[in-house]
This record gives sequence, structure tokens and C-alpha cells, in this order.
Amino acid sequence: MDPFFNPHSVAVVGVSESAENLGRRIAQNIQEFDYHGIVYLVGPKGGTAFGRRIYKSVADIPDAIDLAALLIPARYIPAVLEECGQKGIRWAVIESAGFSEHGPEGRELEKQVVAVAEKYGIRFIGPNCIGTINLQNGLITSFAALKNVFSPGYISIISQSGGVGLDYLNILASEGLGLSKFASIGNKLNVDECDLLEYLVEDEQTGIIIMYLESIPDGRRLMQIARRTSKPILLHKSNVGKLAKEIAQSHTAS
Repeated sequence: MDPFFNPHSVAVVGVSESAENLGRRIAQNIQEFDYHGIVYLVGPKGGTAFGRRIYKSVADIPDAIDLAALLIPARYIPAVLEECGQKGIRWAVIESAGFSEHGPEGRELEKQVVAVAEKYGIRFIGPNCIGTINLQNGLITSFAALKNVFSPGYISIISQSGGVGLDYLNILASEGLGLSKFASIGNKLNVDECDLLEYLVEDEQTGIIIMYLESIPDGRRLMQIARRTSKPILLHKSNVGKLAKEIAQSHTAS
């Protein structure tokens, strides 16, 4: 799990020169938080953004890449993930929506994405999420425009909902509570809450863990991991009433 939070290099895929482009917001966040690593921008039209060249494909990048953040139309994700696999990228954050939460066609896309990941041994967070944050090194893969108003600290967040996750971030900032790491996991096709909890339990920069989940497929494993630590774990489980169930079904298809 560590490359999701401590990569030496990141490729942001889905960037254009348009001010409305969501991939561009990821690049803007990385600049705002002064990420310590190397950043590459990728978009089919090329050009420049924030003084950086936009490569037309992942294959055009001359160097090795640790982590790819993908924010492109869902139908292109399998092909671009294939390209990432061929490039040797083994970790990805897939932020695009349009998968199982959108019905049968989306579920078929999910199968294709999983197949590509298995083919190349890629671990990925998402799809249908808002990315990851490590305040210690300035890594921000979220497409939500953020300002560097957070205090570094020891609270880490795992959120199945991007919106709820942003609410948690706003609360921490407004209350002056220190943030360490954040992961929005969306449809959690590959990396799930247990994988990330296991990582954060061992993470020296995490002292308190907050989790928002709409589904818990493996509650036994979750509890086994939780019992191994003395760190406080605050779990907000939604999708327990009729209205919340309807929201979760349309949101992450949980």
C-alpha cells in the first residue's frame, strides 16, 4: 500500500489545457501542496499545464512511474490501464465514475478493469473515488480543488464516499485537527478498507483512524486487523436504513 502514499513519481492521466478539466485540478493540487516527488501530466491533446509538458500517452513518458492517477471517461479506463501495465506501473488510483453504479454496462467495464489489473499485477484504488492524500509529502491525487489549509498530524481517513470524505477533511481543517493520510476508495474493486486499515495500523505517521463505509464485505478480517492495534478506530457505517440504502445503491452500488 505504501506507493499509494509515498510514490517517487506520479503520472496524472486525463489532463488538458482547459480550465474546466478535472485532471488539471489534480495537477493544481499537487502544485498547491508542493509534492516532493516527480510529476508527469498525460492527455491526448498534449500542450502544457502549470509549466509542465502534457504527454499524449503514458508510453511517451521517458522515465519509470510509480503511481498513476486516472481521471478519464470510464470507457477508456481498460485500455489506459493496459498501457500503464505495459509501462511497468503497478499502482493506480482510478477516479473515473461510470462503472457498476451506472448499471450493466458499467459492471462489464469493471470486469475488464479487474482483468487488466490481474494480468499485470496492478493494485488500484477505486474506481469512482476522489483519490488519495499524504500531507507529509504533499501528495494530493484528488480532483476536488483544495487549499493547503490543513495542519499536519496523526489522523488518517478511509472513506468509501468522496463527498463524506471531503466533509471529514473540512471538519479537521476547521477544528485545527492534524491530518496524516486520506484515501477515498469508491467501488473498491481491488484495494479495500481492510488493505488500507492494515497499512495504517502499521503506519508510524497515523495515530487515529477514521473510516466511512457503505459496505463491509469481510467484517471478520476487518475486526481481526482492528484488534491488533491500540490505535483508536472510528467507524461510521452508513447504508443501514432504507434511505441510506437507496443512496448507497446509486452512489457506489454497495
